[in-house]
Amino acid sequence: MRILVGAGGLETYAYETGDLVRLTRNEDGPIVTAFAGDWGRVTRVHPCGAVDIKLAGYGRARDATMTRAVAVPRGRVEPCDHQGMPLRRGFAAVWDTRRPR
Repeated sequence: MRILVGAGGLETYAYETGDLVRLTRNEDGPIVTAFAGDWGRVTRVHPCGAVDIKLAGYGRARDATMTRAVAVPRGRVEPCDHQGMPLRRGFAAVWDTRRPR
C-alpha cells in the first residue's frame, strides 16, 4: 500500500494485492452483501482503483456463503491490521469521527 498526499494534506491510499482492508460503509444497491466493518485481503486492484476483497477466512468464516466483495470503490475501504482494526489510531479511529471521504 502506498499513501499519496494530495492538496491540503488529504491522504489517499493506493492499495496493492495482498493488503488488508476493511469496509467503512455498506455496499450500495438493493441487495447489500458487504457491510461496514467487514474486512479481508485485497485480491485484485482494478484500473479505476476499485478493489476485490476476499472476506472468507478474514472478517467472515472460511465456509461463508459470501466469500468476496467485487469492485469495491477505494473510498469505501481503509487499511486495517490482522485483526480487522483500523491502522489509524487515536480518537478519530476509536470514535469514528473522521471526515467523510
